Amino acid sequence: MDETDLTLRPVGVAHTPYETPDAAPHQGFADDADAEIEIFEEYADAVTGVADAVRITVVYWAHMADRTSRTEPDGPGAFARRSPNRPNPLSICVCTVYDVDGRRFRVGGLDAVDGSPILDIKPSLQTER
Repeated sequence: MDETDLTLRPVGVAHTPYETPDAAPHQGFADDADAEIEIFEEYADAVTGVADAVRITVVYWAHMADRTSRTEPDGPGAFARRSPNRPNPLSICVCTVYDVDGRRFRVGGLDAVDGSPILDIKPSLQTER
């Protein structure tokens, strides 16, 4: 497979209190700040049933990441750490669902920087309230 065969389309956008990667926690559970996920209109039908979920796994693109970073100074390489700085800054985070209002989810534990493109949402193991 040629790398040009890969196409990702954002389904929404993250609205968080984190303006920079340094401000965001490396794992969402480390800071349970409220955040909002806004799903784009064209994917509104995919939201059906999310209100029943206790937790969701959010897949997002760390759009402010340093894609040239391979190692920390005297530390582990990109594949041995949770830093968003990596060749492909694809990130995942398990979030608690507090409320769903149409295409907007109020969640806790999202470690994305404000404006991060949301690529996918999946129910976590415990799916119903």
